[in-house]
Amino acid sequence: MNDIKEIIDELKSRCDIVSTISQYIEVKQSGANYKGLCPFHGEKTPSFYINTSKQIYKCFGCGEGGDVINFVMKMENLDFMDAVKLLAKQYGIEINTNMDEESKIRIEKIKRFQDIHIEAARFYFSNLISGKNYGYEYFRKRGLDDKIIKKFGLGYSLASWNSLMDYLISKGHTKEELVACGLITHKEEGNKAYDKFRNRVMFPIFDYRGNVIGFGGRVLDDSLPKYLNSPDTLIFNKRQNLYGLNFARKEINTKTIVLVEGYMDLISLYQYGIKNVVATLGTALTEQQGMLIKRYADTAIISYDSDAAGIKATLRAIEILNKLDISVKILDLRDSKDPDEFIRKYGLNEYKKAMDTSIHQIKYKIDNLKQNFNIQKDEDRMKFAKEASKIIKELKSAVEIDYYTKYLSNQIDISVESIKREVYGKQYDKLQNKKYNKFEKYSNKKEDKTIEKPKTIINGEKFVEKNLIKIILENKNLRDIALLKVDENDFLLKDSKEILNWIIKNQELDKITIDKTKSLNIGEEYLRDLESISLESMNLQNVKSIDEIVKNVKKNTLHEKMNRLLEEQKTIENNKNISYAKEVDGKIMEIALKIVEIRRMLQRL
Repeated sequence: MNDIKEIIDELKSRCDIVSTISQYIEVKQSGANYKGLCPFHGEKTPSFYINTSKQIYKCFGCGEGGDVINFVMKMENLDFMDAVKLLAKQYGIEINTNMDEESKIRIEKIKRFQDIHIEAARFYFSNLISGKNYGYEYFRKRGLDDKIIKKFGLGYSLASWNSLMDYLISKGHTKEELVACGLITHKEEGNKAYDKFRNRVMFPIFDYRGNVIGFGGRVLDDSLPKYLNSPDTLIFNKRQNLYGLNFARKEINTKTIVLVEGYMDLISLYQYGIKNVVATLGTALTEQQGMLIKRYADTAIISYDSDAAGIKATLRAIEILNKLDISVKILDLRDSKDPDEFIRKYGLNEYKKAMDTSIHQIKYKIDNLKQNFNIQKDEDRMKFAKEASKIIKELKSAVEIDYYTKYLSNQIDISVESIKREVYGKQYDKLQNKKYNKFEKYSNKKEDKTIEKPKTIINGEKFVEKNLIKIILENKNLRDIALLKVDENDFLLKDSKEILNWIIKNQELDKITIDKTKSLNIGEEYLRDLESISLESMNLQNVKSIDEIVKNVKKNTLHEKMNRLLEEQKTIENNKNISYAKEVDGKIMEIALKIVEIRRMLQRL
């Protein structure tokens, strides 16, 4: 089959979406369709539905949806064409797209180079495990077991000038090909050729699909360079690849990725159970690598070495990831020089805690900047305040700006208001005037000059919530629609959650009377309120009106969650203990970020 459109159409007609999806998650029949727990976000009540007639899926919880190709792309973290190839292979569809002769030659050459690298990787691995050698001793001393050595295909290049070259030539590959692959070095003077990697432990470098495309080698003595990577070739460019991405892409369940510098850092973390980890390839993070991260993650936790070079690389990585709108945090290695030393010293649980309490990139930049000033001197303190204010100015969230102006104020004993003036510039007075005018407007509404807490809806949160419960009890058509859009986490009241879960189990019933729910542990007052609600005045034929009620229920719950977080934040600040200032600041920041996320969710509604 030559035309790509024909291939895709044939693929969709042959693929049974239920069969494909059921390879990844458990689905159950629901009428003519299927449902299950969404694999793209955590949930307890199924909101993931498969439409068999249209051969599409849709999650009404997180919004993910599409056809069978989209699903495989998402689950396997593949691009479009690779997902097509994977499905085509499963369903026996031959792909032979039309291309010119030059393109065919290039593709054949890429395939041959990949085969050469696989042979080379096997050769290095065989050297490592065939007998006693310095390479195997090195890996064992670094704490790697045989299972992880095999998984990453680690190897050893002999202290020989031509062992790899002779081996690959014996397999039918030419010297010219090996030079083009970067595996041997050719000197025109004297027409000499020899292995590029000698007496080194070897790290095969894979692309994200798992093809060997290059190697990294570390010396076992004092010779230089300490680390040596394959040169750029037809199949390898170190600026465009991330080490370990082939393993990590299926482990990035929370859209969070850990970024380290070295091969051993990554392998050590992986062996201990941190599997959503990738590494740069001997260079500072590049824009191309940043874009690769963006494909798989929303948040990057940088875990570089703690030395001066590591700090410099971290600041560079922050700059690149910020441009790509990736949330950036930095892991505190305590007294360890690198992640490998940290996890071997403190263990998996402590590393996970360090991930959870990673420093926000703004705080990291402020703390790092502070090292350049003697804040005991007034002049240095003012210079530091001005430079740190420029860092805070990068933020878009008012909550985050508020948090970091307070953080900076505590560091240098300069008022929050002064720092905010520096951050906002000329806009600060306008913002203050706007707040004052808004306060006056509310104050003049009431004689006692008190400001009423704004409500999301006029009739109150609980009333709307009970209204929705009454609707899905009595109207099966609207019930089916509503249950695709809500789960128990969208409700405030415990009784509402209880009834909802009972309804889900009995949703096939035509009309569910309130009497049938009396066997549940529901408060009498709640049941009386349900009975008193009349649906006669509502237009139950208008699906949009139900959508609006669902939206309001969700909004009310989000507002309630945000109010609780604000109260918690206020309580922590009021009871702040100087002895535990660092831990308290971390907790306040955690709450602030949760509030930001809730506000984003409200905006989407």
